[in-house]
Amino acid sequence: MTIDALAAATGWLLFMAVVLICGSVAARAAVAPGSHGLVEDVWLERQTAAPGLAGAVLMPLALAAVFFRQLREFRDPFAPWSEDVSLLLSSSWGTAFKLAVAAAAVALAAMVVARRGRALGWWLAGGAATVLAVFPGLTGHASGGDVPTWLTVPADALHVLAAGAWMGGLATVLWIESAWRCRERDGSSLLPTLVPAFSRLAQLSVVILVLTGTLATWFHLPALTDLWRTDYGRTLSLKLVLVAVVLALGGINWKRLSPRLAEAEGSRAMRRAATLELVLGTLVLLVTAILVRTSPTGH
Repeated sequence: MTIDALAAATGWLLFMAVVLICGSVAARAAVAPGSHGLVEDVWLERQTAAPGLAGAVLMPLALAAVFFRQLREFRDPFAPWSEDVSLLLSSSWGTAFKLAVAAAAVALAAMVVARRGRALGWWLAGGAATVLAVFPGLTGHASGGDVPTWLTVPADALHVLAAGAWMGGLATVLWIESAWRCRERDGSSLLPTLVPAFSRLAQLSVVILVLTGTLATWFHLPALTDLWRTDYGRTLSLKLVLVAVVLALGGINWKRLSPRLAEAEGSRAMRRAATLELVLGTLVLLVTAILVRTSPTGH
């Protein structure tokens, strides 16, 4: 299998942006409220929105790269560039792309508003994140081949949203903790409050990931042997191994380190372990970016 580095990097950038936006919104809804009363609401809103704002800034760059990638593959060397652009934008892919561009603009404005503690900003960001989570399914395997798109596209969107809530939520928790430690400088930690709430969010996300991932595997791999006989199956196997490692690490963090969060050493150990979990998670996103550019059997 030949890996297109540009395509993989473009997909990774897109997934990173979506994950950061989704994770920030999920953390605002399920994790950060537990810290109200411990820190000022305005400060907490700003820190919770920071990763989402970073994702919203990255999103236009990611979409521009996606468009360039698609145009490169769509390109007719005997036609003017303007004609190819027009034809691409008028296709079903182009319709999904324009919807994603509009959602990206809303996400950027919404995260700016959310940083000011406005509830409307968070609601708009959540809607934009949902639309952006649908985009990979509308332009990828979930809408291609002989599959029931009425099922596979929503399932793919749920898969992206769950990954965002998990990995993006973890990134937001680590950012809030880092910002708190930089501000206070007294060795205190917000992890005893943030981690229990995040653990519940992560557990729900994992259940959704397993269910939607199983569904996608069912449709895209007709035979179990395709896991090692096809490029798609081997890439999927690598992703599954990495996800299993991240899950195991997360389970160890929750089982062994959560009870020690009241101790300074316990919080330090949790930060190190969670950072490693996040790094591995970004590697999963890279493999996923390669996976979605690899044709499943029968496509």
